[in-house]
Amino acid sequence: MNGFHGKAYRYKDKVIGVCSTLREGLYMIGHATTGGHKRMKALPLFGSVAEAQKALDEFAAARGLTEVKTDAEV
Repeated sequence: MNGFHGKAYRYKDKVIGVCSTLREGLYMIGHATTGGHKRMKALPLFGSVAEAQKALDEFAAARGLTEVKTDAEV
């Protein structure tokens, strides 16, 4: 399981998506690691999944990233 909320995209050699942070009600865009998730420093933290997903979708569209299936969609 990758722990992403919503859509995920291939970015370079990683799959990025909206992830929970250690603080409840705070979300980030990041990629899975062996110990959890690592935040993409180029993008801020967000107060909702919807806000973070919108920012990720815009980031992906601007760079022509390919959407990938997550474990939740399989």
